[in-house]
Amino acid sequence: MLKLNLGCGNDYRQGWVNVDKGSCKCDVVHDIEVAPFPFEDNTVEHVLLQHILEHIDPNNLYTLVKELYRVCVNGATIHIESPMAGSNNYFTDPTHKMPVTDRTFDYFDKTKALYENGVIYGWNDVDIRVVSAKVVPNQPNGPDVVHDLKVVK
Repeated sequence: MLKLNLGCGNDYRQGWVNVDKGSCKCDVVHDIEVAPFPFEDNTVEHVLLQHILEHIDPNNLYTLVKELYRVCVNGATIHIESPMAGSNNYFTDPTHKMPVTDRTFDYFDKTKALYENGVIYGWNDVDIRVVSAKVVPNQPNGPDVVHDLKVVK
């Protein structure tokens, strides 16, 4: 089983498959906004997206989520850290495109009321449960949002 560090940048992790589209040290060069990911179905047990989600185009969020669902096994964990939408940190970096809150993944979780809105958009072919979603205040550059998600198949 694989562990993916997506958008690894300078955070190269031993024991993980480090993925990035940039000119950094990585194991796989790939843009996470482009499907398909270069990984087989049901081969990933852990995914890390640390300060990368805010850099994707919001129109590509569903593509990313669908690919994560495809490559992950049942019960896989996904850990995401991003600056809180509306914070100084979010607005300071001109490369930030995707606002992230503690409710961002509710559309993809069949146990959440907002999942029905996702169904309206045709997003009913994934089920990624929100195990926890919290705002972490007092970070060096402002509050972060931390999501721990679980893939259900």
